[in-house]
Amino acid sequence: MVMGILGSLFGSAKVVDAVTDTVKSGVGMLDNAFYTDQEKAADAGKMIDAWIKIQEVTASENSIRSITRRVLAWVIMGVYVVIVLFACAVWKFDAAWAGYIKGMLTETNLSYLALIVGFFYFGSYAVGQYIKKE
Repeated sequence: MVMGILGSLFGSAKVVDAVTDTVKSGVGMLDNAFYTDQEKAADAGKMIDAWIKIQEVTASENSIRSITRRVLAWVIMGVYVVIVLFACAVWKFDAAWAGYIKGMLTETNLSYLALIVGFFYFGSYAVGQYIKKE
């Protein structure tokens, strides 16, 4: 009955339905205008789940790319460890030379490279082992 009256007022029932739909969508836009803490937490949980799935795939990979990545990681970490141990051994005999080696490590940013490679390669392996335990 009310729709009939409103329909006659505005011309047709289709106009009233269109106005009703517009009002409903406007209320939905107001609700979407605020990003609550609960929505943030839910989105963060989804991102963590996606990251873990990526790590599962990476850890179980046995392709040429993953083998190459492994070899490069071991070479970079091996070179870094050898240079650090060499600097420690040289320090006992010549502190200036050990300081030069330390300076070379600092200037070439090999420490940062070793940290990044270690985190990327060995970190994904550790996550894979943790997931297998569960």
